[in-house]
Amino acid sequence: MKKHKISYVSLFLCSALLLTSCSESGSILGTRSMEPVAVLDYELPSSVPGFMADIRGYSVSSEKYAYLRLLEEAGAPDYFSVRDLNSGRIVYEGMFEKSKMGDELLKADFSDLKTEGIYRAECSIYGCTEEFRISGDMYEALSHTYEERITEGCRDLSASPETVLDYLQAYEWYGRDEDEGASDSIVSSAPESLTIVRDWISGKDYQGSRDRDAALYAAILAKFSFLYKEYDSSLATECLQKASSIYSQSGNVIKSDADSFRALTELYRASGESSYYNEISEYKESFLEGTGALEDGYMFGTMTYIVTRQAVDKELCDLLVGRILSDAQDINGNRREITDPVSSALSSDAEMLRNIRKLMCANYILRGYEYNMTIQQMFHYLSGLNVESAVFEPGTDSSGMYYFLCDYLSELEKEGKL
Repeated sequence: MKKHKISYVSLFLCSALLLTSCSESGSILGTRSMEPVAVLDYELPSSVPGFMADIRGYSVSSEKYAYLRLLEEAGAPDYFSVRDLNSGRIVYEGMFEKSKMGDELLKADFSDLKTEGIYRAECSIYGCTEEFRISGDMYEALSHTYEERITEGCRDLSASPETVLDYLQAYEWYGRDEDEGASDSIVSSAPESLTIVRDWISGKDYQGSRDRDAALYAAILAKFSFLYKEYDSSLATECLQKASSIYSQSGNVIKSDADSFRALTELYRASGESSYYNEISEYKESFLEGTGALEDGYMFGTMTYIVTRQAVDKELCDLLVGRILSDAQDINGNRREITDPVSSALSSDAEMLRNIRKLMCANYILRGYEYNMTIQQMFHYLSGLNVESAVFEPGTDSSGMYYFLCDYLSELEKEGKL
């Protein structure tokens, strides 16, 4: 159930009107009417929080800001302050800036505050934000929190295929760097991330899948096979065979869609079989005609396809990469409208996450950090810089994506690139 906070400004105005009425008549109860005492039956106007901050917190090295939503009847304060909740002292003061998102918003920028602690921002008339933390490992701590949830879900088999696939993608992009730092001796045990997925795979009954899950299971098994082969080649081969079987048995249901494309790219990379190459190439015509934004399966299927060491259809690669980069440019160009805390151009947190995925893919292709600021702004939106001051927690299918995102941001945090 969505909860609304009663605005102190609204209460103040209602109280003032009531007091004025009392002074003019002497007393509400002092009326000479012979009618029963009137019942003042009204509803206080529902309002939204006025001063919004990222409730999940801010990294020491990143930009830090909050937004004040102005009410016409209340006016606009000039200054804001940040209070250390441990000491109770004001530790930062600054002037509000006009926001580029509209006249109804003011921006409080306290990026120069780099001391770890628990804080809240305050101003006259409107009060204060929710409390927030500033820390040097904010994103790393969040990624650990989400990884714990995924680990638990894999152990009790409640983790969804979408979550497991995102978790594997995060390991492939960021987790393998840790393996490269290991000793040169023969690796006797797999990384914990792969072990967690291995246990989930062993406990799932995916042979009977006949719907969208079939394509996701095939993609998971093929990706796991590719990543796990250096630790246990026999298990990796068994997983690849299962992936191929699931795909071929369910092909009449799952072919010609985004999830099937992703499964094909994973199967082709892991096996090198020409039949998968031919099926992937058949998508070219639809991509030549298509004008809409790429779905997740096409995006991450592309990411797998362009890094495979097998032969690839270069024209198809160029088409797909071009679409991803074009979508990313459009998103980045509309970042103000998308992350506007009062009137975001997006309709849901799922749509926000979809845009984040595209920007992460574009950054990976470019081997750069062009879209990091926009990604952070979107994460701030999901963490409290929105009209409800709500923190969007991951649902059943998005835990892996939140881990993926925080794992990415934690890498930037460590490198000082936020």
